[in-house]
Amino acid sequence: MASATWPLFFLCLILSAVLFGQWVLQRGRRQLMASTVFLLAAVAIFVADHFIITETKRVQAGIYGLAKAVQAGNVEQCLEFFSPNDKVDRQLVSTAVGMVEIEGSIHITDLSINMSSAESRAVTTFRATATAKYQGQSDRIPTRWELTWQREGIDWKVIRIRRLQLVGDQETNPLSAL
Repeated sequence: MASATWPLFFLCLILSAVLFGQWVLQRGRRQLMASTVFLLAAVAIFVADHFIITETKRVQAGIYGLAKAVQAGNVEQCLEFFSPNDKVDRQLVSTAVGMVEIEGSIHITDLSINMSSAESRAVTTFRATATAKYQGQSDRIPTRWELTWQREGIDWKVIRIRRLQLVGDQETNPLSAL
């Protein structure tokens, strides 16, 4: 559920519970009807949020899809997430995915998506942690990334990658182990 809909969802649930509590004490028909209305509103908010696909959700799905492709070691599938014009990052991803084997899954946390006002560009920052095997050595490596996405037709494509230090916004070498 989108972060903006959680407060409204919980507000409806709380109001429904309070009104139901009043109904239990007073047995008034109005409280029961109002409680039911707020409960139905909460359900409607949950269902609507699930079925309405926003541009932010599409970018978020792109992040998880890219992580899954990296996890699988599938270079071609990884490159599908990148703009054909972003040759530098496409080469970087091809090299990185070919060098490292991910053991288990990639865990994405601290995800932030900032959309442009026209919803044609998005900047995402997130942490990605995985156990990676490189040259026979295996280690759990936490990383932090900033990806800039651009809408190209109906698809969202990465046009810039920055690997960030774990604390702060300074850039670090994308291929370093730490």
